[in-house]
Amino acid sequence: MKVYKEKKLGAVAGLFYSLVLWLGTVTLTVFFTLVDIFLALPVSLVLDRDARRLPHKVTNLWARGIIAWNPIWRLTVTGQSNIRKGKNYVIVANHQSLLDILAVAAALPLNFKFLAKKELFSIPFLGWAMSCAGYIPVDRSSHESGRRAMKRIQSLLAKKLSVLLFPEGTRSPDGKIHAFKTGAFKLARENKTEILPVVIDGTGRALPKKSLILRHRSRFVVSIGEPVCLENLGDQSLEEARDKIRHEMAGRLERLRRNRR
Repeated sequence: MKVYKEKKLGAVAGLFYSLVLWLGTVTLTVFFTLVDIFLALPVSLVLDRDARRLPHKVTNLWARGIIAWNPIWRLTVTGQSNIRKGKNYVIVANHQSLLDILAVAAALPLNFKFLAKKELFSIPFLGWAMSCAGYIPVDRSSHESGRRAMKRIQSLLAKKLSVLLFPEGTRSPDGKIHAFKTGAFKLARENKTEILPVVIDGTGRALPKKSLILRHRSRFVVSIGEPVCLENLGDQSLEEARDKIRHEMAGRLERLRRNRR
């Protein structure tokens, strides 16, 4: 893999590139949402109501478009050969930034669904596009909402669709991969679906938490690991497998960062 470096931006450059990014993001979001509403969604409701493949493809184009639009962002993807055609997965990824979904949506050649805060679905255009693609709203303050979301995920897995989950549960405060919750791994085992471990790097520094101002030239790296089957594991073995997967992902993240220096 090529060495990649991140360079800090000056204050004026940061403001300029932030303006470029957000103007482009709004323009592309409006455009691709209209494509969803008037083309992709009607076609999907006829051909694949549950899968919503075409709206997700629009999401892929939207994500790639935003990254390509910004002159200080680049995307590198490794491990594509680990994804087998026709397979579905429980995709588990580390969580550094709001940009993680953008990077994964641009990188993975899979039709997947993911959980998102219900408030995002109320944002004009962005929320409409998320609804068109069949992504899953969840109210983090409501146990009932969480249960409905889990049932929706189980339904998608039963229909051989992929789902993306962040097993840390929240964004990492320091960029490291912290302890994983067990839910994603139980879902994978119970639905006889392989885990696809994905490591993301570069998104945290590109757009810091609670900030809309770009601080660095950034290269996003999405590293796709080898799928892991958990079907025959018991509860204790499941926890061991969860920790083993986290350890492998943490080691892969460290290797990516060594290449960046």
